[in-house]
Amino acid sequence: MTKTLLLLNLALAGCLLTSCIQDEPLNAECDITAVNTQWLEQHRDMLIGNPILGNDHLSFSIQKGTDRSRLDPSFTLTEGARITCLLDGQEVEANGITRNFSSPQTYTVHSQDGHWHKDYTVAFNYPHAIDSLHFEEFNLESTGRYQVWYEKDPGDALNPRRDYWASGNAGFAFTGMAKSPTDYPTASSPDGLKGACVKLVTRSTGSFGSMINKPIAAGNIFIGTFNAEIAVRQPLQATEFGLQLVSGKPVAVEGHYKYTPGEVYTDKENKVCPELHDTAAIYAVVYEVDPDHFEPLDGSNVKTSPRVVMLAELDNPGEPTEWTHFSMPFRLMPGKTFSEERMLRDGYAITVVASSSKEGDFFAGAVGSTLYIDEFFIVWE
Repeated sequence: MTKTLLLLNLALAGCLLTSCIQDEPLNAECDITAVNTQWLEQHRDMLIGNPILGNDHLSFSIQKGTDRSRLDPSFTLTEGARITCLLDGQEVEANGITRNFSSPQTYTVHSQDGHWHKDYTVAFNYPHAIDSLHFEEFNLESTGRYQVWYEKDPGDALNPRRDYWASGNAGFAFTGMAKSPTDYPTASSPDGLKGACVKLVTRSTGSFGSMINKPIAAGNIFIGTFNAEIAVRQPLQATEFGLQLVSGKPVAVEGHYKYTPGEVYTDKENKVCPELHDTAAIYAVVYEVDPDHFEPLDGSNVKTSPRVVMLAELDNPGEPTEWTHFSMPFRLMPGKTFSEERMLRDGYAITVVASSSKEGDFFAGAVGSTLYIDEFFIVWE
């Protein structure tokens, strides 16, 4: 009898387990999560740095002279997803397919459950030393929640978009505090020195931020990438500063700004610090990289790493209420030299950073602090 009951129980458990497996919902996500590692290694000689993967775009920087007309990128997708493109009017499976990237190409990622899809624009860009940064070009990321910025390379008519800029907007999205794109810490403003500009505002992160000791989010924008997947648990590491777009020795960064600090300064525990006063941050860094294995500096070491070669910083930004010009000369760090030989091997990266609260990366600052920036220029020797 006992043996019979045991066999019945095992059979019932097996049926329940089978039912659970069968009822497991299919994945509804449809994202490119990375570029195939093997493909990257096979094409390392033509690539400069890491691909830049956004919410709906992916861009590669490639050596000048590389033939863009026959390239076959391969992608890693969310579980169960598939990727297609249109070829001669027909939808075909597209992972690893050869396409003409003289101009950007569109791919569509389909979720495992078949109910969702998302388009990605994939581009292969020739390097262009960053000289003028106008903040005129931006669009909404694919979900429509916040804005992303890019610049244009006038020398590449078929593929002018350059995804230099990143911000922490994707991290702020977790707070649920924004009802529109203009509620995010980093947003476009029509009130620029010339046309549009970027408006950086230190925002409250609400109950979500208080719960994890991150009560504020400073408005920020920087040359590099933002890793939203680790933004909550590793916020300093989520800001990945710099791109390997150095083709000369930088002399200075110039630009225009205006700034109004918020009234109440708080620390990481949201404790009011009446003795402290908020201020803005604008700086630029050039640092050494391995040309074949780009590892960016992040919020924990962007100005302190021994790899930093040159630093330019606006030491006393003050509180100008009208558009004010600045010029920050690059200075060599102690014991460092700028090597033309290293530069020619893509051995340097550069970033430009602006924030509405100088200590915002440590979640200290004043809600309401507002920094406007426009018309930046990197001056090369």
